[in-house]
Amino acid sequence: MSTIVCAISGTAPEQPVYSPKTRQVYERRLIEKQVQETGRCPVTKEELTQEDLCEMKVNKVVKPRPAAATSIPGMLTLLQTEWDALMSETYELKTNLDTTRKQLSHALYQHDAACRVIARLLRERDAARAQVAQLQDQLSNSTPANAPVGAAEGETGLTPQILSKMEELAKNLAKTRKQRNFPDLNPLEEVKRLECKGSFSTIHQSTAPGIICVDVHKVHPNRIATGGVDSQVILFDAQKSKPVQKLAGHSKKVTAVKLHPDKDVVASASQDATVKVWTCSSTDWSSQYNCLHTIRKHSAEVTDLSIHPLGEYLLTASLDKSWAIHDFATGRCVRHMQDLGSAYPCMSFHPDGLIVAGGTQDKTVVVWDVKEQATVASLTGHEGVVQTLSFSGNGYYLASGSSDGVVKLWDLRKPVNIQTIKVDGPAHSVAFDATGQYLAVGSKSVQVFNFATKTTLTEAAAFKEHADAVTGLCWGPNAKTLASVSMDRSLKIYSNK
Repeated sequence: MSTIVCAISGTAPEQPVYSPKTRQVYERRLIEKQVQETGRCPVTKEELTQEDLCEMKVNKVVKPRPAAATSIPGMLTLLQTEWDALMSETYELKTNLDTTRKQLSHALYQHDAACRVIARLLRERDAARAQVAQLQDQLSNSTPANAPVGAAEGETGLTPQILSKMEELAKNLAKTRKQRNFPDLNPLEEVKRLECKGSFSTIHQSTAPGIICVDVHKVHPNRIATGGVDSQVILFDAQKSKPVQKLAGHSKKVTAVKLHPDKDVVASASQDATVKVWTCSSTDWSSQYNCLHTIRKHSAEVTDLSIHPLGEYLLTASLDKSWAIHDFATGRCVRHMQDLGSAYPCMSFHPDGLIVAGGTQDKTVVVWDVKEQATVASLTGHEGVVQTLSFSGNGYYLASGSSDGVVKLWDLRKPVNIQTIKVDGPAHSVAFDATGQYLAVGSKSVQVFNFATKTTLTEAAAFKEHADAVTGLCWGPNAKTLASVSMDRSLKIYSNK
């Protein structure tokens, strides 16, 4: 049997191909390279393409043994060469391994040194923070030299300058409140047609379900703040329908939250007995917020917050049977009224800022004079703990709700109870709109009442979308929107749009 030989190499091809055009046999890899480079057969010089090549089916060629492997001395030489190559490679690998071990040892040493430095820096940081906290406590507990007579230790006191500013503002506000025409107010027929246009149940953590409080910005209704059982404060953009900031810092549930009407400032109160003031780092309200002050004046849960009409002072109420007024800018306590005989689950500034009203656990609404820090009225009649209250926009009326499911309206000019409403569960939240015409009540559901005159209070709408107790309510500007939160972990927004 004849042997096929490649026309180019003169050896038996491993992959033989045949060209009918040149009648030659080639090794595939050799002829394909020649065709790609020259396009011609290297033997006959004829033009040739890969399409002119035909694969040949032949038995696989066994390469002959090299000459050096045909004898024992030759094979020993090959084995010696392989052994030398193997030893050289082994030596190189050992050298590389030794170098790698040294590099790893150096890296581990550097890592250990870095860990020691970081641990030292963390200890120094914690010590510095402890010193700063101690100095802040000392500063907050120090009494200024110019504090008025009667100011307790750690209070700046309601100085004549502060009281003068409050009285001047109250006079100006009293003049504007006499206006009874509100052309932009949502009419009663539109309020009756309010619908739930947005329901959001994933803004707070599901591991600690429940939203306790809500506040809507007085000018920008798309800005909403909520506080939850998960100890977080959430800033929510209603226009984008998503949270824009999560403020974490409290160690227990957030009981109250307030948006400053003129500044990008948020105040939050918590069951951990602290109040935090958060400020925005830029002009964009959705940018990063940082904790400016942490107020530790109370010894028990802080239950409620209220911002003075001046925008410079913050009112806090607590279950430690006290309430206090704080300076927004410095975080220092201005006046702390202690040992009052009963805890305050709720408290709010009057629209003119010269009186405050607080609901107590002994079923009474107590009205205080800010200037004298003295009780001017005690409103009795509730048979349960007073959990919520709200002033009407004109400042003449006060709504209070108790745990026995009763909402009472008070005429502060008398003062007397002029209306009593029985709702479908404990009244967790009551909220007048800015004009005082509409009153929203949160219990097992959301109910809206029309308060056109002091003798009439009729239900205008009711919403039963929440699956659990409604814990917080807040109107938007001109009663165009209403926000509600519940222990079902949802924020719902009602509007006509």
